[in-house]
Amino acid sequence: MTSTNNPKPRWAIIHPFQLRLQRGIETYVWGLSTALAKSGLDVDILTWDGPLSVPEEVKDVGVSLVIKPKFQYFEGIFASIFYAVTLLRNNYDHVFTYFAGYGEGPALKIVRWFKKQPFSVVFHFPPSLVPHRYAEFRRWQFDRFADHLIGVSQATANEVELWSQRKVEVIGHGINIDKFQPSPVLREQIRQELGISQTTPVLISVAAMEKRKGMQWVIDAMPELLEHFPDLQYFIVGDGIYRQSLLEQVSNLNLESHVRFIGFKQDVHPYLCAADVMLVLSKGEASSISLLEALSCDLPAITSNKSPFDELINENIGLKVDEENTPEVVQSILNLLIAPERRLNLGKAARAWVIKHHNWDGVASQYRDLVR
Repeated sequence: MTSTNNPKPRWAIIHPFQLRLQRGIETYVWGLSTALAKSGLDVDILTWDGPLSVPEEVKDVGVSLVIKPKFQYFEGIFASIFYAVTLLRNNYDHVFTYFAGYGEGPALKIVRWFKKQPFSVVFHFPPSLVPHRYAEFRRWQFDRFADHLIGVSQATANEVELWSQRKVEVIGHGINIDKFQPSPVLREQIRQELGISQTTPVLISVAAMEKRKGMQWVIDAMPELLEHFPDLQYFIVGDGIYRQSLLEQVSNLNLESHVRFIGFKQDVHPYLCAADVMLVLSKGEASSISLLEALSCDLPAITSNKSPFDELINENIGLKVDEENTPEVVQSILNLLIAPERRLNLGKAARAWVIKHHNWDGVASQYRDLVR
């Protein structure tokens, strides 16, 4: 059903941090909104003010940002009013939300006093990882009133079904496969900028620096790896609260010339192109956008053997390991570094798999089919 004053369905995506942070969930919202707009929907993103810019591809397809004015204090309270007024005024056909505790919960309750507002909740994290978020969902009865509950992986959906006692749909992440593709030009450019040769083996992890992301296990493996590849480099792209601990670990192992802390980058694509193997030795993930971006760039990947990587990695595109077993991590990395042809074949198969299962057009179609 569409609004009577608009021939196209009009959807709203509520996410407060689009202009403040650039994590996997923000990347996901930009990509989903762009794909939905390309498919013929009017899409508004309701968000908070912030210093980050809107990606050009989002502007190009006409996605609109409805920005909450900035308040120094009580942002959640003002956000509730802002969201409620915007939802009532714009008469959206469907609304998607990812949180309940940043004003979304009270806003949707206020709107229910006036009309039936169809909405869905998309879960980017399992209950076991962030139980306080699920307490917020329950407080505002999202588990009861939402039209659809959506998990970004089967592992997340399984936990949400136990929590909600409702069916949870699975719609995975999408990737901009036109952007995230191998580029010999970018590979050469980044390696020149960092002062490393075109033949130097490079490992990479792209993630916020948190202990659960597992960069420390790669660093633990580096001394033995250097015995086989003395010029090996490990790029860590991202920043976060665990940075100091990683710096100390690198210093204690005398790895300063081999571990590169690249820092936060708004565009990680060039660094993926410069690398040879992606490492995602994390636990507690709902899914992994950075992993899919790497696979789309022809990079084979080594992940932990935790969920949801059993849904994302198979023997044709990468390897899974016990991340805390250093000899196993070392051997898995060596197996790829010493076999360039195998690494190349895995990378090509990885990109083909992403194109088939995680392109944004397909993800947008799944959302449209679900709401129909």
